Amino acid sequence: MQAETYPSRRKARKHAVEVLYSAEARGESPEAVLRDTAARLGWAKHGWFEFARELVAGVGDETPALDELIASSSEHWTIERMPRTDLAILRVGAWELEHETAPASVVVSEAVHLANELSTDRSGAFINGVLGRIAAQRG
Repeated sequence: MQAETYPSRRKARKHAVEVLYSAEARGESPEAVLRDTAARLGWAKHGWFEFARELVAGVGDETPALDELIASSSEHWTIERMPRTDLAILRVGAWELEHETAPASVVVSEAVHLANELSTDRSGAFINGVLGRIAAQRG
């Protein structure tokens, strides 16, 4: 069996970030955006979908607390000032760190990977710093 070139959990994280970004931009609930997108694109048949749903629901349920945690762990950046893509990545990463879905080093590394793929050249370092501080507080 050939290994996936884009691992399932990474794919779940990426789609969760996309859904959370879209929900924020539209002013809709993340769960509704996930439900509509999944139905339109046939996501439910994929192995990564359950983890994506867990991430979206978790972030959706805990956004105010996650935003507090992110704001207190970022230097010189308010939530309102953060690029929306970075904020979606940070929310997923912070939720994962809070719920220990994977080792902290993996969560931070995956978030940085997503930032490098989806956001600006400087986002990876910013996300690494914020999630690194959150992980250090938890460890």
